[in-house]
Amino acid sequence: MLLSPATRAQQSGIDSLQHNLNAHLQRDTVRVDLLNQLSRLYFTKDAGIAARLGEEALDISNELDYVKGKIWATRNLALVENTKGNLDKQLQLTFTALKLAEAQAEPRTLGILNNDVGNIFTEQNSPRDALIYLLKSLQIKEQLKEIPEISKTLNNIGSAYIALKETDSALLYLTKSEKLKLSLRDERGLAYTYENMGIVAMLEHRYETALRYHELSAQYYKNTDNLPGITKASLNLAEVQTLLGDLNSAEKNLDTALAINEKLGNVKNEMIYYKIRSKLDSARHDYASALKHYQAFSERNIDYFNIEKIRQITRSTMKYEAEKKQRENVMLKKEQQLHLATIQQQRVLVLSGAALFLALLLITAMVYRLYKHQQELYQQLNSKNQEVSLQNHIILEQNATLENLNQVKDKIFSVISHDLRSPLAILEGLLFLLKDEKIDAQQFRFYTDELWRDVKNTAYMMDNMLQWASNQMKGISVKADDFDLTLLLNQEFELLQTMARQKDVKLTHELKSAILVYADPDMIRLVLRNLINNAIKFTPGGGEIVLKAQLEKGEAQVSVKDNGTGIPTDDQHRIFSNIYYSTTGTRNEKGCGLGLHLSKDFVERNHGHIWFESKPGEGSCFSFTVPLSDEQDINTRGYTVVLQDNPVSGMSVLRR
Repeated sequence: MLLSPATRAQQSGIDSLQHNLNAHLQRDTVRVDLLNQLSRLYFTKDAGIAARLGEEALDISNELDYVKGKIWATRNLALVENTKGNLDKQLQLTFTALKLAEAQAEPRTLGILNNDVGNIFTEQNSPRDALIYLLKSLQIKEQLKEIPEISKTLNNIGSAYIALKETDSALLYLTKSEKLKLSLRDERGLAYTYENMGIVAMLEHRYETALRYHELSAQYYKNTDNLPGITKASLNLAEVQTLLGDLNSAEKNLDTALAINEKLGNVKNEMIYYKIRSKLDSARHDYASALKHYQAFSERNIDYFNIEKIRQITRSTMKYEAEKKQRENVMLKKEQQLHLATIQQQRVLVLSGAALFLALLLITAMVYRLYKHQQELYQQLNSKNQEVSLQNHIILEQNATLENLNQVKDKIFSVISHDLRSPLAILEGLLFLLKDEKIDAQQFRFYTDELWRDVKNTAYMMDNMLQWASNQMKGISVKADDFDLTLLLNQEFELLQTMARQKDVKLTHELKSAILVYADPDMIRLVLRNLINNAIKFTPGGGEIVLKAQLEKGEAQVSVKDNGTGIPTDDQHRIFSNIYYSTTGTRNEKGCGLGLHLSKDFVERNHGHIWFESKPGEGSCFSFTVPLSDEQDINTRGYTVVLQDNPVSGMSVLRR
């Protein structure tokens, strides 16, 4: 049932507010409230008038330091930006209003503004972010028991689920919203809800149902004189009519949308218009026009979605390049100082050489007169030559050391700049939301598993980098000792199993009894951790990783086998090479390319060797050996020993 009398009531309200505003010329809080109320009613009818009223309200509020007036004026100006399709500007203004409202701690205002932020994120195709704010808004509104506001947020949560393509969830919230709005006889709100129900029906290919909902939506938008709504409804009708073959009606609705949008200047609506126009041309077999209109759509699509991203990337790149340039300047200055010191040393050597040459001339002259001292002089000359040669050798070694340190520096900066910045940024963002109470503790716990995994990956990455840097700069001495390899694995295994479970990966090992080896336990611990973590990284959900060990010829051979993605054949030669090779995991896990290189170094330092077998799409198996301790070796010498489970007792046994 259409409730057109509500439109007359709305117009009556506008006329009444305008009359009161004209009668109250004093620049005080009363005038600010009237301006804000009137601006809110005008933004769907005439965005220009709404903007003028909002700007005056904000101007007076700033003069009076009237916080409530600032909040609602800023919010109204944000809504005006929405009618133009300026979502970034709308989000900026809405966050400004939200920050002011948080200082006031007024629940109703916070409920409305959190709802607004959620809507913007949905329109920016960030529905996960949107749901955080929308659910918080719903919680506040339900506590206040404000049915009209609850119905709006229910509708907007439905919109977010539409963006996620979760139509069942969307319909659940939209149906609740529809029921409340019908009980309130809310024509304005029903227009939005029926529009969303029509979109859901289109996603499910129920085009006749979609047509019915979009017709209801269009009628309600017209009843409430909502120009942006009429534009959207006309576009929706044109799209579904094109799909149903009613091409003449589709063209009429497209013409209506274009005419209204010329006044609104909404870039997004213009983009959608050309997309649907292209479909209409194609349905009429006018492929030349279809191509032309699709090109117009593509150009606007790129402009609409990428301009702000390009700006952000440019700003980030400029900042990074500036920081990089500053670091390079500092390092260059240090290198120049080192070079100057080297040059100074070389000058001393040149002067020493010149002095030596003069000395040789004197010695040659003296040979004629002091033949009896000839043998002694030859010995002195030989000593000087050896000293110069030694000094030249020292200089070459210093240059090689400086070059190596420079490479270490470049690698460390590369890891910090690229691989460590991303997980730390995620952590910083979540902590910021928690600190400013933009996300409550319950919602924060929802992200803790993913956050914990990112932090552990970052910690492993940092550990690898520091070990590698220490190894490169000053070397690492091997501190070999007898230890139980099975016990060492068990100490690390629970944590690694937790990481595997988060990816739904099964991680098991078959090391049941003690395996005594002679090596550096810290180095072998890092090798095990790297190989297992690497297997988890490249094994998708539902996969399996198994660790096995066998004893043979005085060595323990440990294997880590997975059924993950495997290593591309063309890249297998890079594994264990000096080329630091790293790719993202099945869930975009990062790495710095040092883990396997470091593992190879540590295994070989402990008199073992490491290798792998891999087939793309089938998985990989990394194996390494480590010497057995004397005690273990005595027990197994002369035998090929495989660690297996006894099927009867369940205990592990050694078998010839």
